[in-house]
Amino acid sequence: MSQLNADKCYIFTDTETTGLDINFSQIIQIGSILTDESLHQENSQDIGCKVLPWIVPTPEAYLVHKKVESLKDESMSHYDMMKLLRSTWLDWSKGRNPVYITYNGHRFDEELFRRQFFWNLLPLYITNTLGASRLDMLPTLQLVANFFPDSLTLPIFEEGDVSMKLTDWSDANSIEIENAHDALADCVQMHELAKLILEKAKPVWQASIKGSTKTGNLEILQTEPFAMIGEVIRRKKFTYPVTFCGQNPKMNNEVAVADLYFDPDQLNDLTDTELLEQIGNSGTAIRKVRINKSLPVMPSDHIPNIDNHLDISHDQLIERARKIKENIKLQTRVSELLASNQINYPPPKHLEQTVYSGFPSDADDLWMERFHTLPWEERSKVLDGFEDSRYKELAERLVCVNQPNSVMPETMERYRNFVNQRLYDKGPWLSLEKALDKTRSMLVDATGERKEILQSLEKNLVEKSEFIKSVR
Repeated sequence: MSQLNADKCYIFTDTETTGLDINFSQIIQIGSILTDESLHQENSQDIGCKVLPWIVPTPEAYLVHKKVESLKDESMSHYDMMKLLRSTWLDWSKGRNPVYITYNGHRFDEELFRRQFFWNLLPLYITNTLGASRLDMLPTLQLVANFFPDSLTLPIFEEGDVSMKLTDWSDANSIEIENAHDALADCVQMHELAKLILEKAKPVWQASIKGSTKTGNLEILQTEPFAMIGEVIRRKKFTYPVTFCGQNPKMNNEVAVADLYFDPDQLNDLTDTELLEQIGNSGTAIRKVRINKSLPVMPSDHIPNIDNHLDISHDQLIERARKIKENIKLQTRVSELLASNQINYPPPKHLEQTVYSGFPSDADDLWMERFHTLPWEERSKVLDGFEDSRYKELAERLVCVNQPNSVMPETMERYRNFVNQRLYDKGPWLSLEKALDKTRSMLVDATGERKEILQSLEKNLVEKSEFIKSVR
């Protein structure tokens, strides 16, 4: 349980996966490093698992991370890995408020964690509940690149382009790693860069930690006299002076900020239709941002030599920010327009895509706890106890993978049909046939380690094919 005045700890974490689709790829390795608030390392964890029967690995992913051990049966199960991860994180953060730190993780790793806790009937949320918060270091380094460019060595390319690859930042700052594209090695890189930022660009680190919570991000956007966004898009640096100007009442994670390079007086005379046209993600007078994710934003008065980053005078920006903050009518209009123009997405078609389609009932929560405490040979007896059909189907998959001899024939038949569908049917996932074709075409010119990796992958894919044919 979190404590209001408890110390923070930091948990740097990274994954290696079978592919890049957050719904249908599987985590096969997770690295984590625990530090105190001063970034002194206290512990680390490096765990991996074998590929699930219905997951088709992509050859491109394996050529990058080289985790061929995940293709072998003797590796840990995915279920055991996710349970161990959760228990370790909870143990590490006992009595403290953890900040979970990833790199580009709010788009990828965080979504994978939630989905794969879901697959294993474990609580989805851990990085933003019970006092925990989350930080994506990609926006942190964007702030460094824009506002503290002399604090670290930037990975600069031709014409001043800045790379945002983690390995490029590590190389530029002489951070030595043994295994690039390894989950734990990536944690080491994040940890070492964080230490440099804390030492040499402390205001960036402080803003990033504050922005690891929704409340903190909102406070930064409302800061006096104004805030600064510093982005790197396609290796180009962009900076904007902004201030808060509205919040979606139906979805309070969505906030609007006024770009102070636009004259706020002109906004008052716009019709609702015209004002709505000025609300967008970039290039408009009013930008939408998500405060539940890390943002490349910090208070303007924490940036040294702020005038060097501004296109108009500091005093003029202060005056424009004051007008926006005092214009409650404009803020109300913007908030109402945000609420009335939400996108309605189609309902998900596949179980893995329903991760956010409602929380489990109290009864299902209790039934999950019971499921986890029973020996595997007993779990098949409680499959019908779930109220939500999603959890029953996920529980069936778990039992069929981990204790297939304990299930009823009709349950095993449903499971075999599911695996067959995922391996051979067209869908948003990679099919077995396409993966084999890709792997074999790459093998034609492959040599050395690359050839060995592709051969291991081909062997695994053929074995999947032969297994499913034998049970059809």
